[in-house]
Amino acid sequence: MNNETQTAYFPIRELVRLTGVNASTLRAWENRHGLLRPTRTQSGHRLYSQVDVQRVLRLQELLVQGVGLADIAPLLDREVGWQNAVTQPVNGDGVWQGVILETLRALEDFSTERLDLLYNEACALYPIDLVTRNLVIPVLERLGLRWASRETGIAEEHFFSAWLRNKLGARLHHSLGLPRGRPMILACLPHESHEIGLLLCALGILQSGRRVIYLGANMPIRQMRPVSSACHAQAILVAGRDVADPEVSLRDIAWLTDAVDIPVFVGSQYSLARKDELQRCGAIPLGDDLVLGLHLIESYLASRAARHAH
Repeated sequence: MNNETQTAYFPIRELVRLTGVNASTLRAWENRHGLLRPTRTQSGHRLYSQVDVQRVLRLQELLVQGVGLADIAPLLDREVGWQNAVTQPVNGDGVWQGVILETLRALEDFSTERLDLLYNEACALYPIDLVTRNLVIPVLERLGLRWASRETGIAEEHFFSAWLRNKLGARLHHSLGLPRGRPMILACLPHESHEIGLLLCALGILQSGRRVIYLGANMPIRQMRPVSSACHAQAILVAGRDVADPEVSLRDIAWLTDAVDIPVFVGSQYSLARKDELQRCGAIPLGDDLVLGLHLIESYLASRAARHAH
């Protein structure tokens, strides 16, 4: 099966949501500068893929760096390694598909040793963001789809979540002293106990060379103001999937954005359900796509640093 048959396509409104760039600007970048190459339906409607999302995110980074629109297209096309990385299908192909199946078999046998071996081998060969996107996330998705049809489905999902939390927690702990600069604060919203996505995000941020202060599950939002002051944070990220009291969380996030002078990012499903309200109160919703969320964080912080430099 080739990459084209596995690619998921979506309309321009979804590209707007994922990148924060309005539709008229996207069309101008396509028509005037050839920076986007969407697929067309028989009726002429544009359809985009994850590759287009990555091109727009990279385009924004280059604009922030002062590169002119006329020079960006050849730069994007020459970044072959970058293009290869982002066009790998999320669900895995070739070697990734084999590792995914082996990981699922290890889970069926509840084998910590085989999980360790598979994950460590993948991390030795590929950057952590590729391992997360092409191995960890697909395994979590498949467990979520099949748990009800297997006698041990719930146990397998709990086993993998516990193993992953310990594995990523250890990696986070050993990486904390390496990067320099002002840290980012990461925490789950109040009453949120699902940490896996936030742990993966923390590792991605560390991989980009930024420091992380990880506060974990069920964190009161208002306590992050004195924490950010004490550690001179450059940004705050909160995330939640099943938020117990979304209205209270929204009010507290609005309070936090007024109380600090740094960006406040919001991730996971809560940021999708409350996107408009979050934007109105000054927060930055990231959605529930981990890889795209990390790119949005990097793009926003780079743009902010460039503005402050001038």
